[in-house]
Amino acid sequence: MSEISLVKSSILLSSAHLGVWGQLFWLVVFVLPLCLWHITSDVYGYFRYGAPTGQIWYVFSKLFGLYGALLIWYQAFSTLLKNTCYSSTFPSWTLLRHRYLGGLTLLVITCHIAFFVTAVSLREETFAWNLLLPDFRDFYHTAITIGLIGFAMALMAVFVATLRGRFPNIWKVLHRAMLAVVTLGLVHGFLIGTETRYGLFEIFYCSLMVTFLGAAWLRWREARGRVLL
Repeated sequence: MSEISLVKSSILLSSAHLGVWGQLFWLVVFVLPLCLWHITSDVYGYFRYGAPTGQIWYVFSKLFGLYGALLIWYQAFSTLLKNTCYSSTFPSWTLLRHRYLGGLTLLVITCHIAFFVTAVSLREETFAWNLLLPDFRDFYHTAITIGLIGFAMALMAVFVATLRGRFPNIWKVLHRAMLAVVTLGLVHGFLIGTETRYGLFEIFYCSLMVTFLGAAWLRWREARGRVLL
């Protein structure tokens, strides 16, 4: 009996140890966008010495964009792995509050778009409504359009989720469109800024893409294993 108790105690201690390290890991992950933004944006200098018209709106739009990318990645990443052995590494409140976290994600992305449009409008001294329309005339506008398509799909997925009681069979299929939203959002974030394709930003976005694809593969492998059984 003493040996069994010792084994159980060691398991509990290792689980608690893993939980602490897991919490520290996710704390670092969620603080990382703020650190990247601070390194590449002289916000203090802008407020103290002044900034070009619309620049402050632009840099805060970038901050919302970084957190928008991280949050949509986390929503998909944690959902894909929630029924696997890796689920114990996620903060429990995020798995239990999936809808609230989804609402926060949508709010952050909306702020990203609103701040960006405001920044461009202030610079051009006219409302930049054209940024809210599909435009594939060049690389820059194509990157913006990719993000807009992802945002429109996110709105559709959230709207369908609110009506899941009326359409139980349809909402799950349409809500899975969020996987496409994650892909479009990360591609948009990687393409839209020149600094995002180099250095720390490149590592940040590539890490999100690779881990997202890895989680999707693990989910597919698990589903395929259940079918074969």
